[in-house]
Amino acid sequence: MPQGANAIGLSRAGVLPAGKDVNAMLAQPRKAYALYGIEPGLDFADAAAARKALAGAQVVAFSQFACASTRDVADVILPIGALPEVDATLTNLDGREQSARAGGKLPGEAREGWRVLRALGGELALAGFEFTDLAGLRASLAPVSVSVASSPATPVAGEGLEVASTAAIYRTDAVVRRAQALQSHPLNNAPRIVLNADDAARLQLAEGQMAKVGTDAGRATLPVVVDARVAAGAVWIESGHGATAPLGAARVTVVAA
Repeated sequence: MPQGANAIGLSRAGVLPAGKDVNAMLAQPRKAYALYGIEPGLDFADAAAARKALAGAQVVAFSQFACASTRDVADVILPIGALPEVDATLTNLDGREQSARAGGKLPGEAREGWRVLRALGGELALAGFEFTDLAGLRASLAPVSVSVASSPATPVAGEGLEVASTAAIYRTDAVVRRAQALQSHPLNNAPRIVLNADDAARLQLAEGQMAKVGTDAGRATLPVVVDARVAAGAVWIESGHGATAPLGAARVTVVAA
């Protein structure tokens, strides 16, 4: 389930983990995975764990762009329409539904995602896939009451600085990543590592300097930004960039490049 606004809409419709969540399914690899609308190299918090689990399984990918990381792991790629190409319903952070209308024809053999899911569910004789059109699908959705339960924070082991990772504003999905106008917007930052002034001084790093950032799973060389809003002992990176994808969400070592 994606983070952010649409997670609210999905949870309302009862689209919730029935057994294991994503982290558990990657830590205890499955024989098969279905990926829907994500780019494996960019959309997992722990890209290295995802690649390892997916590489040893059969993978069916519902994909709008069939990026390189999708092609690397998928046994079957089913082309689906991107949001601007389909009728859809979005849910914002306030829980309000917003309707979207298709802005053009679907390219090639692509189909609306719900049609491909319906066909697959029908072939597998699964309950809940009896609808034949989008109106029937929407009519079948009944609001589900969800109780949010707290859980203890997962301890982050190892040496180095703890990673605080947030999604870059215009790197959240495959569509906006390919929108040139959004990529040139001043709110869209290039890949970087942001840390507290005390940590920067201790590591002998200065604003604008390049730093080598590493974990057991991967390495990156990123420019340094010093910001007092970042807690001591932590680094802030933005996800959605190929350069920051190897760093995951654990601890990193940081040294001058």
